Amino acid sequence: FWKKSLVSGLAIGAVLVTIGGCSSEQNREATAVNEFHQRLAQGRVDLIYSSASESLRAQLSEAQFRQSLSEATSLGQLQESERAHVDRTTLPGGSEVVLAFYNSRYAKAACLESFTWHIGKGGLKLATYSCAPNMQVTCPGGIGACETSPVAPSISSLP
Repeated sequence: FWKKSLVSGLAIGAVLVTIGGCSSEQNREATAVNEFHQRLAQGRVDLIYSSASESLRAQLSEAQFRQSLSEATSLGQLQESERAHVDRTTLPGGSEVVLAFYNSRYAKAACLESFTWHIGKGGLKLATYSCAPNMQVTCPGGIGACETSPVAPSISSLP
């Protein structure tokens, strides 16, 4: 179980709290998500894109990728992010990916973030990312049992 918070100010820092034993793969995934959030907060979408998987870069130009992140960037500063579920799977053709769902709270609204990371020799490479505003996920019985539900918008997101 991981709980993550970003602290804003002049420098952006992250605090990872680990309860129980976690594998090095989960550590790599948590580190990759932390780095993604830091770069997003710093407006460094160019760094997220340049370090993403070849498949992501083949599907989207940097401008298209930047546009795909507009939902998350419009929500303001990340306040808190908690991993809801992580799973590793093998795709047809033999490549392996890590799927991760995070219930995140940004300044203006909650967001269900989903990440897919390609596993390679160079570490984890972002393959897909999405942000579903005012949604959260719970996975009591694993990935097949995940359920999404709406989250009330925060006061600051109301007109």
